[in-house]
Order: sequence, then C-alpha cells, then structure tokens
Amino acid sequence: MKKFLFLIFVLIAFICKSQENFIYKDIDSLLENNTMIDALTALKKLKENYQKDSINSRYWSNYSKASYIVYNYDNAKIGIEKAIQLSPKNAQYYFEKGFLFNKIGELEPALEALDKAVTIEQDGKYIFWKGVVNQQLGKSNVAEKDYQKALDLYYKSTELYVNYAILLSRRFEYSKGLEMVNKALNLDNKHPHAYATRATIKLFLLNVDGACADGDTALNLGYSQALQIPSSICNGTPTEKLQFVAGVLASNKQYKQSIIAYTKLINAKSVNPVHFLNRGYCYYQLKDFEKAEKDYLKGLTLENPELDKFYDNLSLLYFDQNKLEKSIEYSTQRIELNPENFVAYLDRGLSYRKLKKYKRSEEDFNTSLKIKPNFFRAFGYRAYLNLELGKNQKALDDAKKSVKINPKYAYGYLLLAQAKQVLGIPDFCKDYLAAKKYGWGDEADIAIDRFCK
Repeated sequence: MKKFLFLIFVLIAFICKSQENFIYKDIDSLLENNTMIDALTALKKLKENYQKDSINSRYWSNYSKASYIVYNYDNAKIGIEKAIQLSPKNAQYYFEKGFLFNKIGELEPALEALDKAVTIEQDGKYIFWKGVVNQQLGKSNVAEKDYQKALDLYYKSTELYVNYAILLSRRFEYSKGLEMVNKALNLDNKHPHAYATRATIKLFLLNVDGACADGDTALNLGYSQALQIPSSICNGTPTEKLQFVAGVLASNKQYKQSIIAYTKLINAKSVNPVHFLNRGYCYYQLKDFEKAEKDYLKGLTLENPELDKFYDNLSLLYFDQNKLEKSIEYSTQRIELNPENFVAYLDRGLSYRKLKKYKRSEEDFNTSLKIKPNFFRAFGYRAYLNLELGKNQKALDDAKKSVKINPKYAYGYLLLAQAKQVLGIPDFCKDYLAAKKYGWGDEADIAIDRFCK
C-alpha cells in the first residue's frame, strides 16, 4: 500500500510539473531569445495573464529572469528571493540566485546561494558554477576541486574544461591543461576561448607553431583577447621562435619552462651571452643561486656581454646571499661603467649599511639623490639609515619626501609610521595602514596588531 501511495505521489508531481512547463511555455520561449523587447513582452504577459500564479515560485523565477534582461537588477533580486521563499527546498532557485548575482558581479552572495543549491542537490551544473565564482574570487584550489567534482558527476561543458585548463596551466601542469582544453574542443570545435586558451598552453609548452595557429583561429572566431604572436615570429627561424617563447615565459614568471627554452638555445651551441643572463635570472627567481651565479659568470666570458646588466644581477645575487663585499664589488663596477647610475649608488649604499659602514652608506645615498633628486627609494632607504642611527627627525623628513614623490610607496609609509612613533607623533597608525594598503603587508600587519587596535 505504501509503495502504491508513493507511486501516486510521484505521478501527481510529474503531472503538475508538466502542466507548469506547458503553462509557461510562451514565457520560456520569449526569455530564451534574451532580447529586451521579448523580456518586456514576457513581463507584460506575467502581469496581465499570469497574475493569479504569483503565489507560485515559477512565476517569480521568470519575473526575475525577465527583469535581469531589461537591466532591472533590483526587481530581478526581488523575484528570485520570492521564488526561494515559496520553495525554500528547491535547489534550482538557489542556483538561479547564484547565477544572477554572479552576472551582476556580486560574488560573495552568489557563492552563498550556490553553496546552498549544492547542499540541497549534488548537481554537476551547480558545482561547476560554484567553481566559476570561486575562481573569480581567487580561490583557485577550491575552484579546481569544484571542477573535478562536477566532472566526477558526469557534467560536461566547454566552459568547465576551459576554466579547468586555465587553473592547471597556472600551476604549471601544462600537459594536463592541454588535455582538458582538447576535451572542450571535442565538445565544440568552434569555441574561440578554447582555442585562445590552447594557444597559451602550447606556447608555454614551447610549441610556437601550434600557438600561432590556435591564436589565429581564436581571432578569426571573434575572440579579441586571443594570444597574438607577431607574424615575424610565426614565420621566423626555430631560434627566433625559441628566443621569443623563452622571453614570454620569463616575463610571465614561468621560470622553469623559460629555463628549458634557454637551455635548448644554449645547447644549440649558442654563444649569445643574453641567454646565460636570462637563464641566470630565472634561476635567481627560483632561488637557485649557485646556478644563477654560474650562468652570470659564464655570460661575462662571452663576446660583447651587456656588462651593466650582468653586474647589476650579480650585485643583487650576492646581496641576497649576504655576500656583501662581492655585492659592493659589482655595484662599484656598475658605477665605473656609468658614474651617473643613481641606482647603483643606492644598491651599494644598502650593502654598506648592512656592513654597518654608515658613513659610506650615507655618502652613496646622498650621491644617488644628487644625481636624481626625486628618487623616492633613496629617500626611503636613507630614512631607514637615519632611524638606525637614531636621527629620528631626519628619518621623518626623508620618509615624508619619499611618499610625497610617490604617494603609493608602501615602504615609505612604513618608515614614516616608525619615525612618527619614535618621535611621539600620534597619527602614525594611518601610515601603517597606508603601508599595508600599498603592499607592505607583514611588517605593517604586525605593527597594526600591536599598536593600532
């Protein structure tokens, strides 16, 4: 008997659903066109022909969709909220709310609604869109899990594969990313964003020819943000292509792949010192200081090296390893090459300061500012030196000058706050907050927690 009653209940629900779909067939057709005229017609029909159905969730769902199309976002929000109030356990309406809020750029409430939809029903489409919002919020790891879960639930879409491919490539998993974007193109071989994404991944895999072809296809399909590789490169020699991709990879902080490209160039019996300079820079960014030093020194032995760049990189390399005398040696060589190089004086002054050779440090900072009077970094580091020497008023004056020249100089605000604090000037917290705002996080955070609560 219980089984019989259950079957009757299912049948009644099915009939009601079918009737509801039939009733709103004309409204659905209008909304599918996604035009303002049809949406206005749908709203008129809802008001004139379906007013009695305003006690139903489906009525308010359609009202919300139509309102969105005509840019009445407030009414769109009201409509979907009423749909949810009438059917609080229907995952579809929470999904529609999340979808709506995502489209109007309100990501946090969008995520909250999509979380609710997924809690009610583990639907692949809901989980995919939750991943989209998480990706937009910068929660890449969570988004990746969402996409994988959607795939596990057999949900497939070109957008899912493309978004997943982008996340994988950002984690340097290029081969897996390529696999995903190929799946997107298997679903839709005219999807421009998929071709654009594949072009980037192929470039990162050092396949310049493939990147050129896919970039052109994306452009021809109307995707204006497609990767555009100069025709001179696409039609160039293998060496020119490899040099191009190596530089692109380094500028995009894909240092490991860039090292592979520069190594290929070097193994091709290249005697170009720039390849050693750039590969050394990539090693330096990866904190493989031994290999960086080896490349820099090797490059210096080749014909016509760019001495200033090699000396600059070696100076920074040794400074980061606290090999300060050697850092000073290469900063000095930069100055000998160009006595007007104000950055080299700054760099050497920093090394002297760490060695507690304060007089020589101050002389170098002063020389840097004599050459370039508006060099805000020199004011900033001289402010630090003055703080260290207990010359607090001078530190305050220098810090003020640094942020006056560059109002977004985070380190300058940190030093300004510290100088004010030492001098008993009470408004130092606003400068710690400015330092944090413009990117000097850790030190500013500690100070704010200790002194500004």
